[in-house]
Amino acid sequence: MNEPLIGFRVPEICFAWINLLFLFWVVKKYFFKPIKAMIEHRKAEISGTYAKADATNEKAKKLEEEYKQKLADAKLEAAQIINMATASSEAKAEAIIEQAKQKAMQILEKAQLQIKKEKDDSLREVFDEVADVVLITASKLLEKEMNMEDHREIINKVLGEIRTEVK
Repeated sequence: MNEPLIGFRVPEICFAWINLLFLFWVVKKYFFKPIKAMIEHRKAEISGTYAKADATNEKAKKLEEEYKQKLADAKLEAAQIINMATASSEAKAEAIIEQAKQKAMQILEKAQLQIKKEKDDSLREVFDEVADVVLITASKLLEKEMNMEDHREIINKVLGEIRTEVK
């Protein structure tokens, strides 16, 4: 048994190679296919998860765009409502102002009619009093002897004074 520690033994090398090839074949036959199938299945799951995530992201982006559009539409609608309310309130204010002007005109017309009536009543009273004064004056003049010219002169003088006082 004097064999060297390191040597080249062909039967042992062949046996090692056969064992190695057999082991490789067993691993390939029974382990690589299931492992490969598991890896492919896992790849498919990951791809599906990424696809779902991408679809979810796209859906979220679409929803975000829709919400932005709805928000813009809501802002526009709110602005329109505010504009309509402003226009409506301005129209109501103008209507109220117009009613106030009409009432003021009615009050003014009534006041003018009242003033005219009071003026007419005052003129009537003045003329009545003037007539009384004329009658008194005429009766006193009749007590005196006067000619027609004196009578006319006195009457015209009294009527002229009355007209200046009335104006």
